[in-house]
Amino acid sequence: MQYWIPASLVASLVISGCSLFPEDVAEQNTVEVKPVAELKVPDGLTAAKKPAQYDIPPAPNAPVTEVELKSPMQVLALATNSRVEEEEKEARIWFERSEFTGELLPYLQKNVLDFGQEKQIEMTQKDQQGLIFETGWISRFEEEGFWLWKDMVEKEQSRFLVVLEPKPHGRTVGLRVQLLEHRFIDNTAKLSAIAQKREEVYFLNRLVDKVATVELAQIKLKKAQSRQITLTTGFDEQGNPAMITGQTLDTAWAQLELLFEQNGFVVNDLDRTKYSFFLTYSEPETGFWDSLWGDEETIVLPLTAGDYQVVLTKAEVGTILSWRDGEGKVMSAEQVSALHQALVQLIKKDNIEL
Repeated sequence: MQYWIPASLVASLVISGCSLFPEDVAEQNTVEVKPVAELKVPDGLTAAKKPAQYDIPPAPNAPVTEVELKSPMQVLALATNSRVEEEEKEARIWFERSEFTGELLPYLQKNVLDFGQEKQIEMTQKDQQGLIFETGWISRFEEEGFWLWKDMVEKEQSRFLVVLEPKPHGRTVGLRVQLLEHRFIDNTAKLSAIAQKREEVYFLNRLVDKVATVELAQIKLKKAQSRQITLTTGFDEQGNPAMITGQTLDTAWAQLELLFEQNGFVVNDLDRTKYSFFLTYSEPETGFWDSLWGDEETIVLPLTAGDYQVVLTKAEVGTILSWRDGEGKVMSAEQVSALHQALVQLIKKDNIEL
């Protein structure tokens, strides 16, 4: 069989340097590799070391390296007084004494024991100083099956050593976790060195989370105890009955917005230049289930349903709150006093800063 090739195609191939024959193409693709002479080091100087990390070893002698395709596990410093040192090789974290911990070592000892009690993990003290604790067997389960036939199946068990490492001055204590024993339910599985480190770090992070949770509760409690209600009754510059708060004008404005949103007020309009709220009040409705299951009694303000105005003015110390009806008439001293008592209850309940 013969093929006909247009003359124009032959001419274009010749001009571009291409060939129609395979042997010619092979010759064109062959590149001659010339050896490069080694760098000559002058006398009196030492040749630099050749890095071997990029050398490719022969296939028969290539070492077998264990690789685990999982994301790395890191120690998480969740507590505000915790830190992790750079280049740390162990599953260890350091805690510093703070205003919430008091004596640091007893504080951490209690958290470790409370964690074991909450998670139903046996914690055995192994020394007289209470610096070393040994856990019982901790099981890990995985869900297997599908739909209605799902079940939690035990996969492995671990035991850990929890070590507290106080510095001599007592203001810094390390918390270290070491894996003591591990066993798979499936006897054919093995625990690699990488997986062992993951187990230790995971258990340490659970302990740190316990400390951080306790610390957060202490911070919230202290903040609630330190919050003072400064809202009182008094008079404005014209001698009209009003309320006075120790908060600044901008802070009082923002806090009143929260108070109105949560307690039956609808903000119809507001004038930020004159610091005025235009409101509509309606008594909060209490349903049957609210009255049956509600933990707190509903606080009702001594106001009739309708429109009101609240005008804020800057005082020498703090802010003046002038309460008025929908037409701008200032409330009486009796109305302001009764409203103040109810607002104080709302401020406590909603953690408003006024």
